[in-house]
Amino acid sequence: MQKEYQVIVVGSGPAGAACAKALKNEGVEVLVIEKDKLPRNKTCSGILFGQTQVLLDQYFGGLPPGDVYCSPKIIKAENILEWNKEKGFCTYVWELPKDGQSFPQNFYNTWRSKFDYWLLKESGAVYIDDCKFNNYSVENGRIKVNVSRNDKENIDLYCSYLIGADGGGSRLRPLLDPSFMKIEQAVSIYQAYYRFSDMGSLEDDHWYVFFEPEIGEAISAVSRKDDLLALCVCGFKGRSLKKSMDALKNFLAENFQVALKGMERDEGCVMKMAPPFLGKDNIILTGEAAGMLYLNGEGISTAIDSGYRAGKAVAQGIKKGGNVLEIYGKEIEGILNHMKLCAEKTHFFTA
Repeated sequence: MQKEYQVIVVGSGPAGAACAKALKNEGVEVLVIEKDKLPRNKTCSGILFGQTQVLLDQYFGGLPPGDVYCSPKIIKAENILEWNKEKGFCTYVWELPKDGQSFPQNFYNTWRSKFDYWLLKESGAVYIDDCKFNNYSVENGRIKVNVSRNDKENIDLYCSYLIGADGGGSRLRPLLDPSFMKIEQAVSIYQAYYRFSDMGSLEDDHWYVFFEPEIGEAISAVSRKDDLLALCVCGFKGRSLKKSMDALKNFLAENFQVALKGMERDEGCVMKMAPPFLGKDNIILTGEAAGMLYLNGEGISTAIDSGYRAGKAVAQGIKKGGNVLEIYGKEIEGILNHMKLCAEKTHFFTA
């Protein structure tokens, strides 16, 4: 295994893949490391919103191939519905125009495992999976990155720039930003996939969201993915999300006559309410690791856009010199401004 690269990217999701793509486009040698075995599942709706589609066309030359999608392939923006006991259904907005630009209103339904893996391969970068980032240090101007392969073999890799694209549970951010571990505002997310015998009054090309305090302190949702229904619940620390999931199942049965069968699989994550933090010296953070999310927690668009711009900034620093963090900060001003607008319009919590 080669031990030294110009850039090492931690995390192979959309932020890491987009960053690697930008670097490869500039002829920069880059390695992507991923802690899980690929392709891997991720707690996410897997919906490609309009802005994501525009970014994929701009940075990757088009949308994913057919095997990435699940049925129903298209969910229209008008068919994402919020339900209220008194008022019934109304449209739930999950994306805002950015810088005066509106985006496609037909959203694509994908499996995140397949989408992320396709994106990584499209980047053209060398990658190593089942490779966990442990720590880093700086030696003689080089960054030494300690990783574990297969949870056994410890390896030291070297680079000039290190990029953290490892999501909301970033292992790199706390090393740069100790205050990150002290952030108490966080939402736990639990998602499970169920076989079903009847969707009741729910329609399969819709996405339904609910704000029921007895289920959780934040949004809960249900949508179809092939022969499964994806159920998602959210809550603050101390809430049993397994009980919340049972409450959502009962809620769907009582109000919409949904008949579920066995669970296929489940997954979870924690989303911290962390302010943006871009990194330090030659170590850059991007995507959710940097605290970048759009309206109601949508993160694929910010991940792809900020990741690509991080790669461009590092490539410019390598080729032309200059402070990479300053270059990166200017590159993402539009993203940060849009985040502020999204924060004002957020409708994610039950109260």
